[in-house]
Amino acid sequence: MRTKGIRQAYCCSIQLSSGPNVSRQILFFMCSWAAFVCLGMFCPHAEPSSSAQDYGPTCAAQSVFRIAGAELQRKHYDQAERELDSLRSCDALSSVDIFNLGWLYGRAHNFKKALSEFNRVGQDVPNPRTHQYAIALAQFELENYRAAIETLTNNTESQDLSEQSANLLAVSYSKLGLYPESYAVLKSELHLHPDDRMAYLNLVTLLCEEGKLTNAVEVADQAVSFFPRDAEILVVRGAAHILAGETAKARADFQAAIKASPLYGPPRFLLAVSEYKEGNYEVASNEISHALKAGVKDSDLYYLLAEAMLRIDPSNAEGAITELNRAITANPRQVQALSLRGKLRLQEHDLNDAVSDLELAHKIDPASPSATYNLARAYFALGKTEEATMLSKQLASSGGDAVSELSDQKLKRTLGLQSGDEDR
Repeated sequence: MRTKGIRQAYCCSIQLSSGPNVSRQILFFMCSWAAFVCLGMFCPHAEPSSSAQDYGPTCAAQSVFRIAGAELQRKHYDQAERELDSLRSCDALSSVDIFNLGWLYGRAHNFKKALSEFNRVGQDVPNPRTHQYAIALAQFELENYRAAIETLTNNTESQDLSEQSANLLAVSYSKLGLYPESYAVLKSELHLHPDDRMAYLNLVTLLCEEGKLTNAVEVADQAVSFFPRDAEILVVRGAAHILAGETAKARADFQAAIKASPLYGPPRFLLAVSEYKEGNYEVASNEISHALKAGVKDSDLYYLLAEAMLRIDPSNAEGAITELNRAITANPRQVQALSLRGKLRLQEHDLNDAVSDLELAHKIDPASPSATYNLARAYFALGKTEEATMLSKQLASSGGDAVSELSDQKLKRTLGLQSGDEDR
């Protein structure tokens, strides 16, 4: 499983906002700290719970929660944590507020404090299932997977687990390499809840990781039958088709996903790159242009457009750089765009700017063959022979194909087999 991995997107049955993913090797399903059923808890897009009013003075907990929630929306995790710390010495917090405090600590990425707060309240706060899940998720984030498994299985039958907990249990098993156990949990979950969207996605991921592509496609077919207009599920099935070598079926899924969700970026990229890889550069360019005109926001599309433009007219470096500038403006950490812009600048003898781009690309992703290869070339051009030689020794080939590099990354992210830079 993912990275060895399993999928990594955090999602919840009631999604309030998208939240950061954790680390590699995580199943698709997971409910992030930023998205959770409120159940009387603090909710970033809702009025604060009135339950605290039943307990008298609470050290202005609701006000602190609002401020911390605003900081979290801006991804100012340290500042949010400092705001929350002001409540730790308050003896007047209700049990629900203590639980809320722990949940917000989780959103701020301090999982030790989150777990500490959860353990301060009874197992029925705010209810047994939610409490069990919160404890296990904090343990999972602390990479104590065995503890998470024990929390989720101790005195609990599989049918008593919530959908989120069942998926978390499967993820925890996979992190320990216990893939049969993970598979059994997901199959049981789908038997009990045949409409559990995330369990389908997790199971597809698991089967792809194990190389059981035919089975992965079959599970994806079942998911599509339940969610025929779910763009993400269609893209996942399309990605499974690609791994199985069924390009035509994959394209059909990507086109269906685009129809279902015209502004969703992944199917646009995967459809265009499939045309690009077959040498249909004009078709790929047109697909991307239509997507961008439709309002799709995806920095990778600008990068792929630049590559297609250079294939159509290798002398059109200026036009390509214009698209690469757009890609980098949209995502300053887009490695392939930085690498290609650096390569083009190197060809134009703009050595300083070229090195600046390529050093940043290599810093962001030291494992990127294209960034490493082009930076080595730039160092050679600058006379930095020692640095260039060291980089060249890291390469198994002459730089690889940057489009295939990004395409493979995108495909693995779609299937949850690899994390993205944006996941954190």
